[in-house]
Amino acid sequence: MPNTFLILAPCVPFRRAPRCGFMSSRSVTLMLLAALLLVCSGLAGAALDPTQPPANLSPGNGGAATDNAVAPLVLQAVLKDAHGRRAMIGGQVLRVGDQYAGARVLSIYAQSVLIERQNVRQLLRLAEPVIQPSR
Repeated sequence: MPNTFLILAPCVPFRRAPRCGFMSSRSVTLMLLAALLLVCSGLAGAALDPTQPPANLSPGNGGAATDNAVAPLVLQAVLKDAHGRRAMIGGQVLRVGDQYAGARVLSIYAQSVLIERQNVRQLLRLAEPVIQPSR
C-alpha cells in the first residue's frame, strides 16, 4: 500500500468536564423549571373562570341583561309520570299553570312546552336527539 498511514490511538473512555461551581446542569434545569411553574401558576390564578358567564351578562353588573331584556328560556326535559307531564325549564320542574321567570306554562307536550310571557305565546322545544331511536 503506497503512501497510506494508519494511526492507532488508544481507546480512552469519555470523561465529563470538571464541574464548575456548586450546581450541576441538571440542578440548574430543575430550578429553572420550578421557577417557570411558579410564574405560570401565579398567572393562572389571575385568569378568569371559563365556566362563568361573561361579565357584561352577569346579573347586577348593569350589562346587557337589563330589566327590559327578556332572558331566553330553555326547555331542558319533559317528564311524564302517573300525575301527568312536567317540564324542566331553567332547572325548575313546572306543571301547567306554574310561573317561572315571568312566564306561565300553558301546555306541556311530549317534545315541547307552550308558555306565555308578556302576553306573547312561545313554544319551547327540546333539542334534537343525537341518536335516533330504532323503529
